[in-house]
Amino acid sequence: MEPINWTLVGIVLLFFVLLTIKSFFNIKKFCTICLSVTLTWMTLLILYFIGIFTDKIILAILIGHTSLGIYYILEKKVRKELLIFRLPYLLTSISLIYFILSGFILNGLYVLLGLWLLFILTYLFKFNKFTKKIIECCKKW
Repeated sequence: MEPINWTLVGIVLLFFVLLTIKSFFNIKKFCTICLSVTLTWMTLLILYFIGIFTDKIILAILIGHTSLGIYYILEKKVRKELLIFRLPYLLTSISLIYFILSGFILNGLYVLLGLWLLFILTYLFKFNKFTKKIIECCKKW
């Protein structure tokens, strides 16, 4: 069976196991789908590092889903003015996934540091019109 099939079966099995645990113990604090995907990629990442699992594409997709899920959680939880940091956060999480799967690239770190510095300065000095446009860029239409 192909790695994607094993991965999908693993996520489905974890989903039903976690859903049963969640229902049995009346736990409402976690998303069963999110935790299933996260546990799957964590397991596959360990297997990847010990040489048993080799499909970086599946790992990148699954880790990317978790990264985006965290992005959406943060978007709901942080104060409105901190939404200015959405782009630096998203690009940092993408870079971390890349660094984990393909190795560290110093130039990538410089780009991220420059981006964070630009957004921190914009935040600190409140370039009102520019800051407002950044915060409202992803407004739910």
